[in-house]
Amino acid sequence: MTAVTDLKAHGMAGTFYTISGWIGLPGFLTLANLQTAVADGDEIGGKTVNNSDLPTLSTPEAQREICQGRNVLLADGFNVTDFAYPFADLNAEDETLVKACGFNSGRGVGNIASIDPGACTYPNCPYAETIPPADPYQINTPDDAEQTTTLADMEKTVTNAESHGGGLLAFSFHQICDTSTSGCDPVYSWSPTLFNNFLTWLQVQEFFNGVQVKTIAQVIGGTVQPAVTAPTVPAAPVGTNALVNPTLTTADSVTPANPACWSQDSYGTNTPSFSWSSTGGAGGGGQETINMSGLSSGDALLFTTQDLGQCAPTVVAGDSYQLGVDYESTVPVFFTVYGRAADGTWSYLTQSPTFAPSSGWTPATWLTPPVPSTVTALSYGMTIPSNGTLSTSSYSMVDEGSGVPPAAGIGVNALQNPLLQTADGTGSNPACWLTTGYGTNSPAYSWSPTGGQTGGEETINMTSWTSGDAELITPFDNGNCAPTVTAGGVYTLSVYYESSVPVFLTLYSRNATTGVWGYWTQSQPLPAASGWTLATWSTPAVPSTVNGASFGMTIASVGTLSTSNYSLARSS
Repeated sequence: MTAVTDLKAHGMAGTFYTISGWIGLPGFLTLANLQTAVADGDEIGGKTVNNSDLPTLSTPEAQREICQGRNVLLADGFNVTDFAYPFADLNAEDETLVKACGFNSGRGVGNIASIDPGACTYPNCPYAETIPPADPYQINTPDDAEQTTTLADMEKTVTNAESHGGGLLAFSFHQICDTSTSGCDPVYSWSPTLFNNFLTWLQVQEFFNGVQVKTIAQVIGGTVQPAVTAPTVPAAPVGTNALVNPTLTTADSVTPANPACWSQDSYGTNTPSFSWSSTGGAGGGGQETINMSGLSSGDALLFTTQDLGQCAPTVVAGDSYQLGVDYESTVPVFFTVYGRAADGTWSYLTQSPTFAPSSGWTPATWLTPPVPSTVTALSYGMTIPSNGTLSTSSYSMVDEGSGVPPAAGIGVNALQNPLLQTADGTGSNPACWLTTGYGTNSPAYSWSPTGGQTGGEETINMTSWTSGDAELITPFDNGNCAPTVTAGGVYTLSVYYESSVPVFLTLYSRNATTGVWGYWTQSQPLPAASGWTLATWSTPAVPSTVNGASFGMTIASVGTLSTSNYSLARSS
């Protein structure tokens, strides 16, 4: 925005090549910033969705990056006619794609004589690009302005062109900022003072020597072509693994130390180290290991590369996906899931419950909620959020279709971990059970994998109570833990309990259309019991609008309640 302001103050305009997927991210221009630039006379050009290095991509993926980046900007109201190659890296195929996506030009960097040490010099490189450029889809330029570039260097580049027949000098600036400012690149940036001085000097050249400062669109000309939609990647069929390189056996072609189609990332204050091997994983595949140290916040993970389809699998809105991985870990871990919007941008979507530490290869699976209508692709990975070591191998992401898992048959206990014997990833709660409550009260929860009527037990000690209640219930999810139920069916709920006060069973239901959970009904009060006592209760017939159920035994007064050996089974 410093450049926008200075250009306007000097009666000039520039071309701002914009990475569409970065608009509005911290430290990058917002849509309002771009609109201000256009109002001041500047041009908005294209530079892909994710600033991807085009020659490293497959042809369809490169086409998606180029076309979709332009289409997003067109949809934002900008007349986008000119393109800049990320990293100034291109080949003949990329030029063809830029033209096919509706651009009138493509800009590289280099091949024009520059003053910088080691730069190409005349006569090996001309003093300016021709007007029009010999190849409008590879416009040659002086080298990028960097911290080491002096004002005298920039001026000399202009006067050399003036004295050798003129032409086009497309000066490239990555950032106009002071290196003392947070986020200012220490190499690929130029001083605001030098930039302002250069524009002032150019004003003199305009007046006395006929220099003209124009946008690339003004030099190249041409009409604004309509949007071009690149071929998309179809979603994998139901029941098949949608991931590329799921066993981590294939190396990345650009970074051979990493597995293809997988990326490493971390955030917060921590020091993770990543290592990959094409062997040693579960089932004979490869493995990725994260050693986390120095953590005071954040986490780290290996996840599906977040692109436009070459790696990240396309998904079907409304369907749920079974995520899987084999893992070894010294600490609790969990899945983190990201979603891609229609404009190609990625954001956090959801995460799974925690998985317990494991000293040997152990499968972890989790069924996602139904994919929102706004999400076109998923990316996920297993996350380590504390100091320790995590190894992963043999990933899978399988479309399980719309709806929820099938309901258990008549007489079958539909609950997961009904005896409360298995811990969740925290090690302090039973897997597939959730402690909860509401109101003004003070419950203390404790769990043991032993000591129950059969198996483990959960104890709630209510020390003060004004309103509300507390309970242990099946989590409100879409099938990982909460059992699917059959409309019209009647279910028998049972649990063994000990309690110093009367208690009751509370039943919740999941709406079959929206997936939203809510209170359904509750049993009659059950008397206090000094020893393990079986409580049973039959539900009303399941409404046609319900496809899932959750229940628990509720304590709603000062006292102590212990529960064990749960069951939820269809009786008719």
